[in-house]
Amino acid sequence: MNSFCTPFFQELERDFVLLKSSESNTVVGCQKIIYFLEKKLKLLNKWLKHYSFDCEKNEIYFFKELKPSLISKILFYQNVLKIESTLPPGKKAKRKHYIRAINKLTEVTRENRDFYEYYRSRATYNDHKYFVRRPYKDILRDDPMQLFFDSKISTSHEYQVAILIGSDMLVNYLERKIDEINHKSGTANFRAPINYTWSGSKIDLVELIYALKHAGLINNGNTEVKELATHLGKVFNIELEDNIYRIYQDIKSRKTVRTKFLNKLADNLNQKLNEEDL
Repeated sequence: MNSFCTPFFQELERDFVLLKSSESNTVVGCQKIIYFLEKKLKLLNKWLKHYSFDCEKNEIYFFKELKPSLISKILFYQNVLKIESTLPPGKKAKRKHYIRAINKLTEVTRENRDFYEYYRSRATYNDHKYFVRRPYKDILRDDPMQLFFDSKISTSHEYQVAILIGSDMLVNYLERKIDEINHKSGTANFRAPINYTWSGSKIDLVELIYALKHAGLINNGNTEVKELATHLGKVFNIELEDNIYRIYQDIKSRKTVRTKFLNKLADNLNQKLNEEDL
């Protein structure tokens, strides 16, 4: 899986970040991003149609973490495009427009409450049912939408995960837009500077986040990892989403040097200091 997936998702993230910062018009930018992501999804599905996972654990990881991260972006930008292209003039009307969109998202979450509780609690006991492909479709139990999906490239609940991630992203976006209208100060009015982009990998940033957390350097250590990840994700224009805990497990599983990125940072700084001493 890694021979295709690792370079595919690394390239996807790099090109996605560059594309996001290249267009100042929200509507035009959304259209470009959607076209880009849909092409990537087609490539992924083409590979997936003929690929067999070597173990159930990797298949679950792919359909629970990797593929939903791509689909959720498409859903998010489709919604932003719809919301922003129908945005009325005037502050009050815009605020109502954004609030109405948030209320719709609440209804969607309520409809799928049981599964979302399962997913948000990081439960795994039903992963083999939700995130492993099967050659048949369960008409009585599957979501009606799943009956129209290709079982070679989809599982019963990957799309539900994507909807949840995309909804969370959209709520954050809408709340930020409402705060901008209200002219609130501080973090509520925070917008990620488009000129700051993380050029390393996601796993590098996660390593740094956990190092800051466990060193107690942010709020004396009284900050949740996910909170810190969300904030730094905004600062560096990168979406860590909900797979930060999975990435941390990958770091823990390294057989040689676990703090690979932090060691590299120290080596680079020491090299620069030594050069300046000459």
